[in-house]
Amino acid sequence: MPKSRGRTSGKARTATLIRPLPVSGWAPLPARVAGYFCIVAILPLSAQLSQWNCGSMTHHASSFRNLLPRLIAAQACYYMIVSIDLTLTGLVGMSLAPTPMLMTLPLSLIVVVGTACSFIAGHAAARFGYRPVMMAGSLTAVVGGVLSAVAVASQSFTLFCLGTALTGGYRAVGGFLRFVAAEFAPPARRERALALVMYGGIIAAALGPFAAVAASKAAEQPFVGSCVLIAILGVGALCLASSMPPSTGGGMEINDPAIKIRDRAGNPRFQQAVLVLTGSGLVMTLVMATGPLANHHVGHSPALGATMIQWHLIGMFAPSALSALFLKKFGVFKTNVAGGFIMASGCALGIITHSGWAMTVTLALVGVGWNILFVAGSALLLQSYPQGRGAKLQGFTDGATAAISAAGSFAAAGLLQLLGWGGVNALALTTTAAMLAVLAWLTIRTGSRRSPVHPSSPVAAGTGDQAAVDRSEGAAAGMSS
Repeated sequence: MPKSRGRTSGKARTATLIRPLPVSGWAPLPARVAGYFCIVAILPLSAQLSQWNCGSMTHHASSFRNLLPRLIAAQACYYMIVSIDLTLTGLVGMSLAPTPMLMTLPLSLIVVVGTACSFIAGHAAARFGYRPVMMAGSLTAVVGGVLSAVAVASQSFTLFCLGTALTGGYRAVGGFLRFVAAEFAPPARRERALALVMYGGIIAAALGPFAAVAASKAAEQPFVGSCVLIAILGVGALCLASSMPPSTGGGMEINDPAIKIRDRAGNPRFQQAVLVLTGSGLVMTLVMATGPLANHHVGHSPALGATMIQWHLIGMFAPSALSALFLKKFGVFKTNVAGGFIMASGCALGIITHSGWAMTVTLALVGVGWNILFVAGSALLLQSYPQGRGAKLQGFTDGATAAISAAGSFAAAGLLQLLGWGGVNALALTTTAAMLAVLAWLTIRTGSRRSPVHPSSPVAAGTGDQAAVDRSEGAAAGMSS
């Protein structure tokens, strides 16, 4: 009598599809070298922090020099949560979904909820301040991680969708950390503070693989420990958020009106910031999402795919301090051009060949280019509003960037199948060139290439606060010199 071919149980499917990472030999030598490079890259951070000899910058007598390490630690928690969640969501969704059509629903919920909450978080921060918004977002990560762990253990697809949606809500507030640093930094050092917070990403890249290995072995059922780790990191982020200053920074109280989006829609620097952040985010996401798929399609090993992503993450975060120094010396326009050129170089290499080393270098260069453009684009955004009054603009820009990046991520598989690895890189190269062309046109048209912001400019117009205007003018002039 033939054996029964009944449906495989959920636990059996999970055990088959999701296996713990091996403790030893989990990555090839290049990836280990990448991990060591991550650790070495954060060593200059202590030297950078020692130069912040400013006085008290908060309403609760905590100096900015003490605030900055907490922001960096919170940024590290954020990127570790994002990386762990994105790594396991697709696999768990594949094993728990009642139908193949719903396999990507948990991952889609992370993106959709995170994008929607970005717009909401900006308005909430403008009304209540950063601290309660960051605490609420961290709490959603804690609850989302716990629910996801229970869902994996109980094989509940509905509960897992709820958990990933809550974790997606946390993604909306993590992007505010760099702006919190800029709001409480001395006006002349806002852009530098913003770049230093990005060091949290390189810390996450260095510790993430080791944490993933330990979490995968912490529970008998695969990835339950990884979900619990998300909750633990959420608790850490919650504690760090609770220690942040209550106001919006810049010496202004919460009841000072935030700049409205419609009041800055025609502002040249705001337009350039949105262009650079959304354009670079689209190219980076498109290349990053197609990289592992292309690696598999051309026959390279899964270990090489992991190495590619790790070097990509290094490129995304390691150059942060250098990006800030380049920004200070050459200004935002030349910094954006340099970042775009590096990103375009990586895409051009991807067009020429799909060898293993070339694909790794492509992702690394695209990551470096994104870092430079991200820092310079964020600096442009800072220059478009007085210090302490940009929460709504920040939320809108992060939301728009997340939405466009999500579109690139969703389209990645189809574009790879239609165009191939070389075609995807050609599309990314064209997008980068178009972004730089529009940026140059906006810069020449407005004459803002080297000129500081004056009180009569759109940056200062309508603020109703001369002190805020002076701070905005001083920061922009420092960047343009």
